[in-house]
Formats: sequence, structure tokens, C-alpha cells
Amino acid sequence: MSENEDMDSQCVPDVSMDGSESFRSLVDVDLERLAMHLELPGQIKKKANTVLETLQHQDEYSLKLISKSSAIVCAVYIAAIDTRMPYGPSDPHLEIGYLEKPDVTLSDILQKSNTSVPLLFKWMNHFRDLCVSEAVQFHLKQVEREYCVVSALFYTYERLCRTIFKEEEKGDTSSIPLETVTNKKRLSWVLFLLAKERLLTDGQLVEAFYILVCCYEYVLRDTPGFLLNSPYDEVQVMEGSERQEGLMLKTLSEQFDLSYEEIVLVQKSRVEPYFQRLFQGDREIELLSLTEQYERDYKQKGDLNELLFLQHDSHLQPLEQNGNLSSPRNDEPDGPPITPVRAALNTIQQLKKILSTTQDEPSEELQAHFKNCSQNPLTSIRDRMNKLETVFINGFMQQTDRNQAAIAKQRFVLARRLYYRVMESMLNHEKQRLSQTDFSKLLNIDSFHVSLLACALEIVMMTYGSSWNPSFGTVCAGDSKFSFPWIIVTFGLHSYDFFKVLESFIKAEPVLTKDIVKHLQGLEKRILEQLAWTPESPLFDALNKSETPVLPMEATPSMTVSSADLYLSPMRVVTKSKGLSPSYGQSPQKMSSPGHELTSPEKTTGKKSQSLAIFLNKVCRLGFHRLEQLNSLLAVPKDLQHKIWTCFEYCITKRTGLLKNRHLDQLMLCSVYAICKVAEKEIKFKTIIRTYSELPDASPNVYRHALIKGCEYDSIIGFYNQVFMHNMKNYILQFGPTKQTPSLSPVPKTMTSPIYSIPSRRNFYVSPLKDSPFKPPLSPSQMTPRSRQLYSFGDITGSSEKTTKNK
Repeated sequence: MSENEDMDSQCVPDVSMDGSESFRSLVDVDLERLAMHLELPGQIKKKANTVLETLQHQDEYSLKLISKSSAIVCAVYIAAIDTRMPYGPSDPHLEIGYLEKPDVTLSDILQKSNTSVPLLFKWMNHFRDLCVSEAVQFHLKQVEREYCVVSALFYTYERLCRTIFKEEEKGDTSSIPLETVTNKKRLSWVLFLLAKERLLTDGQLVEAFYILVCCYEYVLRDTPGFLLNSPYDEVQVMEGSERQEGLMLKTLSEQFDLSYEEIVLVQKSRVEPYFQRLFQGDREIELLSLTEQYERDYKQKGDLNELLFLQHDSHLQPLEQNGNLSSPRNDEPDGPPITPVRAALNTIQQLKKILSTTQDEPSEELQAHFKNCSQNPLTSIRDRMNKLETVFINGFMQQTDRNQAAIAKQRFVLARRLYYRVMESMLNHEKQRLSQTDFSKLLNIDSFHVSLLACALEIVMMTYGSSWNPSFGTVCAGDSKFSFPWIIVTFGLHSYDFFKVLESFIKAEPVLTKDIVKHLQGLEKRILEQLAWTPESPLFDALNKSETPVLPMEATPSMTVSSADLYLSPMRVVTKSKGLSPSYGQSPQKMSSPGHELTSPEKTTGKKSQSLAIFLNKVCRLGFHRLEQLNSLLAVPKDLQHKIWTCFEYCITKRTGLLKNRHLDQLMLCSVYAICKVAEKEIKFKTIIRTYSELPDASPNVYRHALIKGCEYDSIIGFYNQVFMHNMKNYILQFGPTKQTPSLSPVPKTMTSPIYSIPSRRNFYVSPLKDSPFKPPLSPSQMTPRSRQLYSFGDITGSSEKTTKNK
């Protein structure tokens, strides 16, 4: 294959796999059988055949991962979605409701093929490296989000039913009309399904649970007390007077350990207005008509029939783990598993407990810090807070609706308390560390305050946005409209500035839950690997202002780096000797590569930024950690690993322009391929990418979507040939077997965290960024034989029609 073939057309390798012919013949028979059961139209059947042909020509590794039955189910699902959504997630029909009625629903496919939803998710994960369209990725993400919520809540729904409604005991033929109780239970579930479809912002488990409780309360308004358990039967009698209005909702909140104030907000601002529209003032609730309405919605949408949860349909059941249906573990070693809803609620309660003694305004101690400043920042802090509150509430309502202003306000109040609490802790620490009390300079930096508040809001939004992953039995931050970087985009904040508060925030609030700490560390990784490398990032301004390539790193692994250090790190004038190693310490070998020349100890003077050095140091540590994982899976020899790391670190510290609008892992993949090839121990790019995809943080976009120039994108191989090699060729050639190897970069010490442990990093070189750091690429005919050997032809494909992206 030529270098210009499309990355997404790589599905046909140059060598056919053994056994693929028999694999396909077996698939044809079963596909025909499933198509007949589903009464698939010819268009979907033809598309499914195309998907299976793609799979047939995959390598042996993929065939081992994907069985015959799973391949058929996934192919039919992909075909159904692609046929219905030919324009992908940007289809204008999605903005005005949904698309035309589907030929087959997802529940139909799963039931007829005897497949569960979690198994489909698991199988589709193996297709991420194949030709899966944006439409399929978009739809699968939506289905996963909704299933995670409903599957978790159904267990809670059943528990609430047993708690609220009386059950007919065996042998008791007296008083309890079983049909009436069953209808009340079913009505609660149907009402919830209708309400969550219209009201649920994203896959937020707690918000969905609040909606479910409000549905119960609505159904209980017309439920006779003799059908209810205690204390609900007494409450039903007491609510006869207007004076007791809202008592049932308060009782439900108390019984299930919920925040009454929060659930009332949801009821009054969201659920009650929806019920008024649904019933149009008619208090008569007809189960049959509501069920028919849901079924119409389901057939139009074409996804999962969630009414089948009531029948415990096997295709909707979560996967079993250790013999039990997946559920989060209890923190107590001997305690029973807790429900997903309770796990999500616990995270909120833990955050509220932390803030229980914190005020909405600066404490006396914090105000004392303000008064000690030569310029008291209190007025500007309050003005900024009011402005950002308005910005946040407006942004929140834009993502939801105008009825959610009160909910947005509640979220902001919690974040404001956390903001003041953490600021006070930070200043106390700085006072002790520096033996000073005037923090005027720090407290009058606008980006410091905006970053601190944004971090507090991110924690609050993450806490309330928890979702449930039934495949892994964990509660985690949901993928929603409010997911990072929404908050910094809303505030117009750069991720490089936001990065500066993360570590100090964690250290200033030691009682943050492990889930919150893990979330913040995950954000830092995303900033280091990609988000900070956008063209408009202040990071590049810092690189431009760093006049000297020598940036001594003063922090050691045991030294605390505070936000004050990062925000106040001046561009200090430094004097250093040339000829020192650019990395984590002095290397014993002589340097012979460009930028590493060994010279006389001539003095050079320039400016350096401590915050820039810390940031790049963390980027290097993250990159080294991932490179170690990749090298281990690839079984790269130790001596070659060191050379790859040297090349990779050179890219990060001396060719920072290569990272602009790109991902750190793209330079890692290119470094591995280039060094192995020049050392005559070549590893196929296909093998490198396939192995990389097994890493925990791997993303297909890394190797499918790399910036070439402007708005032109290509695969990783296109980037390697057209950009990486033309800027790194001379450096990489020095690692050839007949060349004197350049000085190897010292290897960072192994730490528990590749991010938060900062090594001693002296004599750290960073070249100033030039206007155009890239050379124009050569055509193959212009290359020397030695240069041509470094390029990748026919291994993994590029793109004949360049991928463009309008910005």
C-alpha cells in the first residue's frame, strides 16, 4: 500500500489471514438467519456485509478478539445506525427531535441475537480500530450513557417499591388488591422513563434519582394509604390539609437520606412543570395511555426498550462479576456492596461534609490575610465573584434550560465555599513557608482567582455528575455537557493557567475524596498531553519569553511546588555554563548531536521561568511513564529504550513546536518507530499502534487524526512522513549503528505518580519557539538513500484525500 492511502481504509492488509475464508463462510449463514429474523431491509443487510468484509481482512490479532457471533451483531448494529444517520452526528434532523422511524431497534437486534447490552459495549470496543463511523460512535455513546443511568436506577426502583408499597403475603387473600399495587409500581417506572427522557441533562445518576423520587411522590398523591407501608400511610392522611403540603416528599428524602432542599429544587423547577404539560391539568393518570406514549417514543428513537426492565429481560441485565450483578464495592472490607445510586450520593454527602463548617463569605482568618496586603483584594474578589456567578449560571442554563437557574445557583454556592476554604489553606501554608504576610501580588492576579474558582466548580460539577459504569462496577465522573474543559471554556480560562492551581488545590484540601483527587490528576494529564498545546495557549508566550535554552529546575521530588511559585515565578536573569546535559542530571557521555554540542564553559545570560520548567518537567515525566509501558509491551531492548527516550525528550524540550495542536503520544509513537528503524531493529508501525491501543490512556484519535498544517489532518503515518521526519531527520540519523550515539538523556527515577513527583531537574534546556519551526517536506525523489530509509512506506496508510477541519 502506498503512503497516501487513507488511514481508515487500512482494513485490508497486504497478507490475507489463515482461516479467514472459513470464518466468512460461517458468518454468511448466521448473518442470513439473523437478517431473516429481524426482517432487515436490503440496504442494511448490504451494509452489514460490507462491515464483515472489512473484518474478514483484519489481522489474526483482531480475529482472536472478535468471535463469529459478536462480529455479526456488531455488523448489523453498525449497518443500522449508518443507514439511518448517513450524515453522522451533525445531521440537522437531530437538532429538531430525531430521525425518521428506524427499520430495526437496538432492542430488536439484541433480543433476536440473544445478546446483552454490556456485551455489545464490550464487543464494540474491539471495533474502535476498525472502520467505525462518527455516527456509530455518537450513537453508541448516547446508548451507553442512558443505559448506565437506567440500569443503575432500576435496582433502586425495585428497592423503593418494596419499601413504599405493601406486598401481598403468601396465603393472604384478604385486603391487598395485588393488581392495584402492581399498577402503581409500573406507573412510577413509566412516568420516570417519560420524565427522564425530557428532563435529564446528561447521564447524571443523582439527578436521575431525584427525578425518580419525584415521580414516586406524584404517584403517591393518588394512592390510598392502605396500600402503603409505614410511615407513608400516616403521611398520606396528614397531607390532607394544605398545611402539610410537601410532607410526602420530605418523608421520602428522610427515608432515603437525601437532601430535601435539593430535591425540592428539582421538583419545583423541573419535574412539576413537566407533569403539568404532560397531563394538561388532568389529575387522572392512565397507565395504559402513558405506556402507549412511551412505546411510541421508543419505536421512533429506536434504541432500548426500557419497559423490559420490568420483565427482567436478559438482554438488559448487567454483566456478572464474581457471581454477583456488578455493583460498587463498599469501603468497608467486610461490608456488602452498595448500590450505584448510594455510591453517587455518598460522594455528594462527603463533599458537603467537608464544606459544612465553611461560610459563603471569607472567614475572619482569610479577611485578616487580605488586610495584611498592601493592596486589600477583598473588593476585587467580591466583584469578580459576582461576575463569574452570572457567567456560570447563564452557561449552565444554556446547556440545560431556563428553569435550572436555582440549581445552578446551588452548585455555585458550594463551589464558592470551597474556593474560600482552599484559598485560606493556601495562604496559611505560604505564610508558614515564606514567613511573610503580604500576598498582594498573588491575590491581585486575576487568572489565579479564576483558576481557583474553576477548580472548585469542576469538583462540584464532577461530584453531581457522577455516572455508573455497569461493565466495571464503578461510579465515575460522567461524560456530560459539563465535562472538562467546559468550565474553563465558560470562564475564558487557558488550561495552562488552570494547571497551576491543581497540585496546590489537592495539597491544600487533604480531605478531598480519592475519587476527586483521581479526577483532578486526570485533568492534569489531559492538560499536559494536549490541552495546553493549543496555538493561543500562554505556554507558547512563556516559551518565547524564555531567552535562554537553559532552565534550571530547582524543585526536588520532596519539595512542594505551590501555586504561588507557579503564578509568581518571574522571568529571572540566570547565568549558566554551556555544555551541560539538557535533562534530569549530568550525563557521563560526550554530546555530539545538534543542540547538545560540548563547548567550553562559556557563560550565557538569559531569562528563565520556573513555572515553565515545572510544566515541561511534568510533561517529560508523563511521557516517560507512557513510553515505559509501550516499550514493555513491545519488548524493546533496554539499550534501545534509552535511545527512544532521548529522542522523545528532545522533541518535548527542543522541538516544542511539534506539539502545537497535537498530542504528546503522537511524538512518542513517531520516536519509537524512528529510532527502531534507524537502529535497524524496525517494528512495524501497525504493530506499534496496535500495542499502543492497549495502553490505559490510549485514544484512537492519536493515530487517526494528526495535524499536518493549517486545517489539514492525516493519520499518524502521514504526520511522521510529512512533518516529524523532516524536522527530526538529522537528529535521528545520529542513532544509526555506524554513528557515534548522542548523549543519552538521564532516565527519571521511578515514582508512584509520573505527574506529581518532581525530580531534581537542573540544566534543563528549552529552545525559544521560532515563528516557523518546520521545514517543508521533501518528495521521495529528493531524498538520499539513507534519508529515504527512515520514512514509512506501505506499512500503515496515510490519506489520499487529506482530512480537513474548519475552525
